Amino acid sequence: MDILGLFDLPRWAAAFVFFLTTVCLYTWYKQSYFKRMGIRQRKTMFFLGDIIEIAKKGLGYLDIDDYKTYGKVFGTYAGNRPTLVISDPEIIKQITVKQFDKFTNRSQLLNLPEFWKSAVSVADGDTWRNMRHTLSPTFTSGKMRHMGPYLQKCLDVFHEILDKKSQENPEGFDIDPVVRGYTIDVTCSTGFGTEVSAQTDPNNPFNRHAKVALTFKPATSPMFLMYVFFPDVVGAFPKLFPMDFVPKDSLDFFIDASKSFIDERKKGHSKYKDLLQLMVNAHQDDEDDKTPNENRTQGLTDTEVIANSIMFMLAGFDTTASSIAWVLYDLALNPDVQEKLIEAIDEEIGENKLSYDNVFNMRYMDMVMSETLRIHPPAQRLNREASEDIEIKGLKIQKGMDCTYCPTILHFVEEYWDEPNKFNPERFSPENKDRINEYAYMPFGLGPRNCIGMRLAQLEVKMTIISLLQKYRIHKTDQLQIPMPSSKAFGGINKPEKPVHLRLERRK
Repeated sequence: MDILGLFDLPRWAAAFVFFLTTVCLYTWYKQSYFKRMGIRQRKTMFFLGDIIEIAKKGLGYLDIDDYKTYGKVFGTYAGNRPTLVISDPEIIKQITVKQFDKFTNRSQLLNLPEFWKSAVSVADGDTWRNMRHTLSPTFTSGKMRHMGPYLQKCLDVFHEILDKKSQENPEGFDIDPVVRGYTIDVTCSTGFGTEVSAQTDPNNPFNRHAKVALTFKPATSPMFLMYVFFPDVVGAFPKLFPMDFVPKDSLDFFIDASKSFIDERKKGHSKYKDLLQLMVNAHQDDEDDKTPNENRTQGLTDTEVIANSIMFMLAGFDTTASSIAWVLYDLALNPDVQEKLIEAIDEEIGENKLSYDNVFNMRYMDMVMSETLRIHPPAQRLNREASEDIEIKGLKIQKGMDCTYCPTILHFVEEYWDEPNKFNPERFSPENKDRINEYAYMPFGLGPRNCIGMRLAQLEVKMTIISLLQKYRIHKTDQLQIPMPSSKAFGGINKPEKPVHLRLERRK
């Protein structure tokens, strides 16, 4: 190709120069978005944005230092995909509650296949509203009372394993793998009414496939890289770039298992009172199963029952296991708090059988758990997507913008928390609780789109910790890393990265 009569450039080289120039101009335009809007933006690498930071630190790479450097509102980029980070509780209140109708949907970092859009945590618009309305009765306190026996059965096995491991390892052991096997058993039991014996059989297929499903590695996915580097191309042709976070063989395993459970329930085996049975009871048996996104006022399709069953299992397993591990870690580091909690357990419950009511009536247990979730929030970031152009407190938000707010920032802002780095359950006492800015504390999200399984997760964590402290005192060991770093895994779940090495002392 002749260039202005000066020199001849091979066509392949000209095509490469044209492509490179186009990419550079596209990147410059995308990564100057916040500057054009008059919003401060985090220093990022050209084209890569914050991809290096995400690879190094996971989705929790944004922290309180960014807040101190850039303020309550700033921009950042995952590749060329802009994200507006908001740490102003008043703006968050508008987004999550007051003007929720303009921020109903979650902004998705992945271009998920249609199957997952049948899950309540991913669904959009009216589909989400109908699904949430149908599923909410499943998680009422009355329904959760029926989960106690399922939990207790798993707890009995959990204690047998802990007794054995504490005898074999009197100097301590990593409790995290034991907790994770236990939570898989609980999730399958409360969710599907089935025993998978993950605690006693680490090679159980449920255990194996769950671990695979929760170790997504986006850097190895060309689809993910396309989504972050060329978001407009993916947005224009979404069906060409579907991307699943669960490998096909694992997803097929869970789908087949869910179908077999559903078929069993449809035959009239209604002795169960687990989540699956509650969803099957809400099932809408009609042709609508072929169009899961069509508006409805009630009922769930087969696809929606299966998608939600799998999502509840995966989400519940990882977040709950991590929360239990963090509570044990905090109690080991704060023996005064542990002793106060033991005294409260002895006084209010003693050796009585645990139930939904006596567990949820324990005020100090709730205070301890609340403080652990403040310091170690389950999700490192939450977001909503603007459905139209809108202005809030002088901040102009354009349609389609990913509006992100990070518990890892807001839970440590001194404006809202006294001595935020100190573990202090008393800040959640009845006399102090009213002083907490409710939009600066979000362990389970905020507003109508908060975590639908919050009550079940709280029951599982509290019941597990209380049962442990009825028998043991928890001690740190020399092998326990302090402070404990959070996992850098892409999923954004805040879990311990190193072994949670603790010593269990049998109470006399």
